[in-house]
Amino acid sequence: MLWNEAAFGLVGGPGDEVGVRALPAAVREWYRFGGDERMAAVCRDNRVTRLAGLRCDGGPLVLESDGQGCGDWTVDPDSPLDDPPVLFGGSRYADHFSEYVFARLWETSLWRERGTLTEFDHRLPDGAIAALGGWLRPLPATYGWALNQPCDVTYRFEGEARVAVAVSGGVALWSVVSAGSEQVRENFARMVGAR
Repeated sequence: MLWNEAAFGLVGGPGDEVGVRALPAAVREWYRFGGDERMAAVCRDNRVTRLAGLRCDGGPLVLESDGQGCGDWTVDPDSPLDDPPVLFGGSRYADHFSEYVFARLWETSLWRERGTLTEFDHRLPDGAIAALGGWLRPLPATYGWALNQPCDVTYRFEGEARVAVAVSGGVALWSVVSAGSEQVRENFARMVGAR
């Protein structure tokens, strides 16, 4: 794996290799090793485009459609970049395809974890994102769309805890904190202003 190793790691590794038409290298790799089927099994609330359903007729390639009909995640099938950007509703969502698949899978699994602390529409303390980055490893950020609403950016972090925060201006539209220890969850929740 050159581009999607982290995403395949979240779904148990790549499957058997199949033939795929010419696409940007990271997109082709994802479909060639069954990433589409594995993602569809995880992101069940949305319609993930499977290899058999790939349609490239001069426009963007639809990778996934929001389950509430809010928009599509798309990529330019003719991009000269090996790991091209992904758009949501025509606006930038991820700087690279490999970041899109990793972020979607990682975030979906985070929301399904038991014992998470979640909070909606709360003030984000000044310096909270930088502080999280000091304690945890920053993961790919995405832009413009956070589950079911527009946002500026969604930040993701991992380490002693797993934390995601969707931000619009100085407001956390939502935050999710997961950790093995209740005390660690509470500490990170306070850090993002959720407690």
